[in-house]
Amino acid sequence: DRIAQLIAPLLAPQAGDMVLDACAAPGGKTTHIAELMGDFGEIWAVDRSEKRLSRLSDNAARLGFKSLNLLVADASALLEIKPSWYRSFNKILLDAPCSGLGTLARHPDARWRMSPDKINELVILQEKLLVGLLPLLKPGGRIVYSTCTIHPDENENQIKNLIDNHTELILKGEYHFLPDSNKAGDGFYAAVLEIN
Repeated sequence: DRIAQLIAPLLAPQAGDMVLDACAAPGGKTTHIAELMGDFGEIWAVDRSEKRLSRLSDNAARLGFKSLNLLVADASALLEIKPSWYRSFNKILLDAPCSGLGTLARHPDARWRMSPDKINELVILQEKLLVGLLPLLKPGGRIVYSTCTIHPDENENQIKNLIDNHTELILKGEYHFLPDSNKAGDGFYAAVLEIN
């Protein structure tokens, strides 16, 4: 989606950075990050689905990227799996699992798959991911949280709750993209946070 391509630049990845894409598959944003870094640095693409992550591996090989490393894992438990990653990353992208309510034009069946209970489960998962990833971010580092939904509990309310409970975080920007059939774009949300 066109709007999805606006997310990686919000991370502001620089050549030489150590970057984590926490829910990476199928990898469009990951390969965009590698391109923005000139394929110079270290990018870790993590996803729970080995099958979906294999698509990213194929795309990275096709594009010739050497900076990408893949890990099949639960991103909320990375500190337990990789304790050496404590305070290691300059940038973290969390394109979180969400209700997908911003993509109804392309996925109209989502309106029947979602319920208030399912959205509440997603909100809990998103919070678990955010809290689990924070210890991996270097002081002065940046985390971008994004979703393809327009539901406030998954977006601005989620980030407000995070900041209220983690005063070391500074909100640098918040972006709402509403679905727009004229511009062929899904509904998206992104928050840019930095850590002291």
